Amino acid sequence: MEKHLLSKSTFIRSQQCLKSLYLNKKRPFLRDRISKEQLAKFKRGHHIGELAQGLFPGGIDLKPKSPSQFRKKVEETHEIIRTDSYQTLYEAAFQFDRSLILLDILHKEAGQWTAYEVKSSLKISDTYIMDAAFQYYVINNYGLQLKDFFLIYVDASYDIDDELDLGRLFLKESVLEKVLPLQDGIKQQVAEAKKTLELEKSPLIEVGAQCNKPYPCDFIGHCWKSKPKSEWPQAAPADESFYIFLEKLKP
Repeated sequence: MEKHLLSKSTFIRSQQCLKSLYLNKKRPFLRDRISKEQLAKFKRGHHIGELAQGLFPGGIDLKPKSPSQFRKKVEETHEIIRTDSYQTLYEAAFQFDRSLILLDILHKEAGQWTAYEVKSSLKISDTYIMDAAFQYYVINNYGLQLKDFFLIYVDASYDIDDELDLGRLFLKESVLEKVLPLQDGIKQQVAEAKKTLELEKSPLIEVGAQCNKPYPCDFIGHCWKSKPKSEWPQAAPADESFYIFLEKLKP
C-alpha cells in the first residue's frame, strides 16, 4: 500500500486553493502560527466527536496514535470488516487512490453498514457535504457498500441545563442523495490535487476571496506578504455563544 497523498482536510484544502495544498505538503514551514483560539476549536471538535460515539456504544476505537500507524489502521479496519468481529468502529480507516479517510463512526445493522461523520456545528454546510462526498468516494471505491451516509451535528434547541441526553443533543441527517451526484467531480478533484503535489514549484494562483473561504488559510502571511496588512483577509468572528455551549458539555 502506497503512502497516502490526500486526507479529508487536504482534499478540502485542494478545493479551496491548490497553492495552499502544495504549500501545506511541500513548504509547511511557511505556515502561519496556529492561534490559541484555533487550537481550542480543534479540542472542542474532538470532544463532540467523542460524545457522539455514545450514540453507538460498544465499538472498537481505531484512532491512530501517530501518522505512522495509518497503514496499520487501514489493515485493521479491513480485517474487522472481513471477519465481522465488531458491529461498530470508531475512526475506521480506508484508503483508495492514495486518498485516506478516518470515518468517525461506521455501524452495521441488519447486515448493512452505515457511515456517520460528526460535526461540531449547529447546521450542515456545503463544505460538510463535500467532505462527506470525499469520504464516500474513498469508502465506496475501497469496496465497502454503504446503506447510507449521515452527518451528525448539534441540535440548537437542546437545553444544556438538563441532564445530558445524547439522543436529544445530536441530530442525524442523511446526505447520501447529496453526495452521490458529486462522485465524478470528486474523482476529478482528486486527480488534480495529486497532479499539483507532483509539481516542482507551487502553482501560480493570485490571492483573493478563496484565501478566507470556507476557512481562513494558514498561509496568508506568506501569500499576502507583499500587500499592506490592512488589506489582509480577516477571519469571521467566532460564534462565542456556541463555544460556551460546547464548554458546558465537558464533564
